[in-house]
Amino acid sequence: MSREVVKVILWEEKQKDYLKKFYDIQFTPRIGEEIYINKENWRVTRVEHDLEVSEINVYMELIKKVKVEKSSNS
Repeated sequence: MSREVVKVILWEEKQKDYLKKFYDIQFTPRIGEEIYINKENWRVTRVEHDLEVSEINVYMELIKKVKVEKSSNS
């Protein structure tokens, strides 16, 4: 039994920027799952399977970190 290689491509949701490409990864991330890539946390927003070319496109949004600012009044 032969096993075909599946290409998994990670994209930034809003700008459609290409982030990373994997071949034959063990687990495909699910919608809502958080992933750590390029020293930042991302949340998966959409997953598209293209069976004709053995490709999975994973769209993600950057999880913004909320910084607490110190008040200058004190």
